[in-house]
Amino acid sequence: MSRDPRPALLLPILSFALMVACTHSPPSTAPLAIAPCRVAAVGPVDSSWRQVRASGFTFCIPSTWRASGPASDTLDPKGWAGPEGSVTWGLGRPPSIYPPGPTAEATMSVVRVPAGTIPNPVPAGTLPNPSVSPGTVKRLCPDPITTPISIDSVEVVVTSTACRGLWKTTAWSTTPSMYVQGEAHSAERAKLLNAIIVTIRFGSGNR
Repeated sequence: MSRDPRPALLLPILSFALMVACTHSPPSTAPLAIAPCRVAAVGPVDSSWRQVRASGFTFCIPSTWRASGPASDTLDPKGWAGPEGSVTWGLGRPPSIYPPGPTAEATMSVVRVPAGTIPNPVPAGTLPNPSVSPGTVKRLCPDPITTPISIDSVEVVVTSTACRGLWKTTAWSTTPSMYVQGEAHSAERAKLLNAIIVTIRFGSGNR
C-alpha cells in the first residue's frame, strides 16, 4: 500500500508561509515621542509642559496629563485629562459651549375660567396690568464671555462659560476650521485652561 505524499508536500509550504508572515510585521501604533512645549513664560507654562500636535496647529498641556484615544503617525490623541481638568481638539465647529441640560427655564401665568365659558378679550388699545407679569425667564447659565484674539495671523475666538459647576473654555477659528475646548470644575482650575489656550500655534501652511 502506497503512502499519501500530501503531508510531506504541505510541510515546506507551511514553513514558507510562516517565514513570510514573520517578515511582514503589522504597522506600529506606538504614540509619538513626547515633544517639549516651545512656548514659555506664559503663566504656569514652563519647559515641563508637553506639546500636543494637532492637525495644522499645536498647543501645550501639563506633562502629567494623560491621553484618551488613539494617536496616528503624525498627530497626537484628541483628548487629554489631568487632575485640573480636560481638553480636546478637533476640526470643524466646536461642541456646545454649555454642559448638557437646559440653560434657562420659563414660567407663564395661567388664567383659569369655568368650563364652557369664553374669557373676556382685552379691549383694543388696552395695555395689560404692569403689576402682573405674563411670564418670566430665568437663566440657569450666565451669558458666555467672548474674547477675540490673533495667533500667528489667525483670528481665534475664545468663549468662556460657567454653568452648573462646570467651567468650559473654547478657542475656535473658521480659517483654518479648528477648535480646542477645555473643561474644569472650579474657577481656580479653569485658569489653567486659559494658559493652555494661549499656547496655540499655527503652522505656516495653515495661515
